Amino acid sequence: MEEGKIVRWFKTEGEMVAKDDLLFEVETDKAVVEVPAPADGVLLRVLTAEGVVRVNEVVAWIGEPGENPDPVAVSAPAAPIVPSSVSPQSTIPSQRVSASPAARRRARELGVDLRTVKGTSQGGRITEEDVESVAQARPAPGARKGIAQQLSLAWREVPHIHIGRELDASGLVAARRRHPGLSFTDFFLYAIAKALPRFPQLLQVWHGEEVRQAAEIDICLAVETPKGVLTPVIRSADKLSLDEVRQLEMQITEAARTGRVRLADLQGAFTLTNLGMFGADFFTPIINYPQTAILATGRVQQRPLIVSEIVGVGWRVWVNLAVDHRVTDGACAARFLEELQRVLNQLANEAEVRGQS
Repeated sequence: MEEGKIVRWFKTEGEMVAKDDLLFEVETDKAVVEVPAPADGVLLRVLTAEGVVRVNEVVAWIGEPGENPDPVAVSAPAAPIVPSSVSPQSTIPSQRVSASPAARRRARELGVDLRTVKGTSQGGRITEEDVESVAQARPAPGARKGIAQQLSLAWREVPHIHIGRELDASGLVAARRRHPGLSFTDFFLYAIAKALPRFPQLLQVWHGEEVRQAAEIDICLAVETPKGVLTPVIRSADKLSLDEVRQLEMQITEAARTGRVRLADLQGAFTLTNLGMFGADFFTPIINYPQTAILATGRVQQRPLIVSEIVGVGWRVWVNLAVDHRVTDGACAARFLEELQRVLNQLANEAEVRGQS
């Protein structure tokens, strides 16, 4: 991204703030991101209360009580940037909008300007349904442009290797039958988290020109949203139970779809993308840079099998692991898929034990 729009401040000038306190919200191409305070101190000066600002532009100063902010920045505050395609005359004038509290809350969640919504309730009052209708109908060319730029960069700069394999999914199906409230995505997240500790090569992340080992097994999940695909993260996934994975998966999915994610919530070490619920059997994913690996999973289905020269039927699923060839190789990717198969086989035993307890 090159610019974002500040839409809300949670602190006022002169107020004490602590590091990581919620400071303000900025609307990006994909979501409304919550920005935390980078340090302890006093919010000395807000240079941009709202509006569009460029990346790396100073928007406020935090310092010691009584300290004077940078005189240059204060004497010449940055004016909001108006996109070239929008003339000042075309902006919507300030006016009092009649909307229900639920509509105002939903508008903040979805990043909808209430001044652009036509109310359908008595007296033209805006309802929550009015806000959701606008959010679903509005185009998001900026989001698609942002996605295209990121994926183009990854595809152009990262030497991908794709290793695909058809896995035995009988253990996966047996486990889900024991836990009907869980999805196949939940089980894949759980299995990946259990398999990854043996493959630190797949948990490396690029920082500029060097690659660093991730300290935790933080797994991102590709989620379809009205503004494009977001990849919210489940932290320390290897330390979670199946039920905990399910709870967090539901939370991060809801946060992504409503645009309520923090920047840090999109930064992980490995990504899972699952299109099986849409009937896709096999696809080749693009690495979620700066990560070095992404796993794509398809539809879990019954297929004819030949075992010991006897034709039968079994549950199968296609998976495809893409890795950065600068960091690891195809042999490592193949061994990871073998370990993933072993963990999936164990799911049936775990489900059987829990069912008997």
